[in-house]
Amino acid sequence: MVLRHHRERSHRFRPELRAPDEERNRKLSRAKASLLETPGYLSDSCRHPPYLVNADRRAERLSLSSPSLRSRSARTWRGTFLPFFIVVTCLCIGGCALSFAYRHADWLMLHKLDQYFDLTSGQRQDLTERINSILARHRQEALPEYEAFLVQIRHRVERGITPEDVDWFYAGFDRLRNDLFERLIVDGGVFLASVDQNQTKNLEAALRKENEKAAAVARITPTERIKKRVDSTLEVVADWTGSVSREQRVQVSEWSKALPDTQPLFFRYREQRQHELLTLLRQPRTSEGATRELRAALVHQDQTAPAWYLQALEEWRNGIKQLVTRIDRTMTSAQRRYALDKLQRLINQVHDLRNG
Repeated sequence: MVLRHHRERSHRFRPELRAPDEERNRKLSRAKASLLETPGYLSDSCRHPPYLVNADRRAERLSLSSPSLRSRSARTWRGTFLPFFIVVTCLCIGGCALSFAYRHADWLMLHKLDQYFDLTSGQRQDLTERINSILARHRQEALPEYEAFLVQIRHRVERGITPEDVDWFYAGFDRLRNDLFERLIVDGGVFLASVDQNQTKNLEAALRKENEKAAAVARITPTERIKKRVDSTLEVVADWTGSVSREQRVQVSEWSKALPDTQPLFFRYREQRQHELLTLLRQPRTSEGATRELRAALVHQDQTAPAWYLQALEEWRNGIKQLVTRIDRTMTSAQRRYALDKLQRLINQVHDLRNG
């Protein structure tokens, strides 16, 4: 039994999951490194997976000066549900990464799941079928909504962003997020019901390693965190406006410094949710029970998160609302046109993805 289990595991990510040629393999590796392993903070507006401590820093940066508004937290149990992470990260990044990563989302998801759980051949086969089905439905049903959402964002950016626009963005993004998680939780429950204790230990070790990096960031002084945040904010503003004047740099720096220092609380919340997941996996479970827990944590998270976290999240989102509207008021006509052109390219890519 042990030898058979070992042989089964030894075939993890053999050719059926690898890229068919060296060039594609190099591209996939770069995409995986870019989307999944770049050290950085987690963006709450995108609700990045709390398992993915090394979530893409660019997603956080780009969300600050665009309608993809940055608001940070470590959300619950999402390392298991990478489609949302990949789609949202790509939407925040823009550029060629969107089309490439979405078209190879199955490979990226299976690769990350294998890193966390050391998948058996049976699990890989089952997950491949489930992921392909989820992505096919998502392409047909959800991408049109994403495109319409981005079109509305572009319209609001064109006329100037108001605090009401920021509230609208959060509401719309939360709606799309919950819709996606509803698409994932039943299959996710089936997968979690198949996870054995060795795989749970593998996940625990992977999370511990990732948390060590996040803890190092959380332990730095508030002054150091503020400096990193200012640098990140300036970088994303420049990326979405094409250039930043000296006066704008001074203003944006001061506004960024005023944001609440919530990162230690978000790290604490991520650890709490990870502990809940590991506790679930250490006990006997059914797919129905696992699905129920996932729905509570992912879809009804505002009802299950602790009050101290919800308060920190609200403070952060309010700070982001003020920051974004202030930045918008400083934009020149040339900067606004630059941002609108970039948004339009993103809309065009989502539209093309709808058609395969």
